[in-house]
Amino acid sequence: MIPILRKEFIVQRTLILFYAAATLIFAAQFIPVDEPLPIITILAVFFTFGTAAHEDKNNSHVLLNSLPVARKEIVTAKYVFHIAFGICLVGLTFIYRTIIGALPKDAAMWQYVIAVTVIVWFVSVFFPMYFWIGPRFVQIGMIVLLIVMFTALPMVYNLGVKHNFWGIPDFIQSLPRFLLFVFATAVTIVFLIVSRLISVRLYERKQF
Repeated sequence: MIPILRKEFIVQRTLILFYAAATLIFAAQFIPVDEPLPIITILAVFFTFGTAAHEDKNNSHVLLNSLPVARKEIVTAKYVFHIAFGICLVGLTFIYRTIIGALPKDAAMWQYVIAVTVIVWFVSVFFPMYFWIGPRFVQIGMIVLLIVMFTALPMVYNLGVKHNFWGIPDFIQSLPRFLLFVFATAVTIVFLIVSRLISVRLYERKQF
């Protein structure tokens, strides 16, 4: 799996540097008003869509499956690479804001945890759908994501602000943080494991 991860890094190194620079720009632009984490999370999402589209365009799957590597390792490497990349973007934001003296408070730290969790859940949904539907999922997914970002999401957010998000934040804050963290982590790990198993089964059935 390590050679596959190295290959992913080498092939995507220019794109990785671009996203890292964009992360620093957004981290700087949102100081000291708001946390830039929603946009950083969206960057990680776009990176996954973009790399999948690039692989389909260059038929990278054919090359990968010509190597003496198990398909299970290929799938696992994709999960590790994209989750690690998302965590790195969130971590880069945290480090930058710490260096400039904008270290998040305890409440803000949860935003970083939520950002990582959202990235893990997205990857866990993306790859089973991608291996099942194929390149069309990437094309449709990008269009749907853009529509949701610029139309539905702002409307839902403004409606949530108007109604104080229907008391959900207050309910979450009323729960013991440790138990909430353990529960959320356990559910996320289980979902990730199930997602990987489904992706492996779907990928092993594909013909290249």
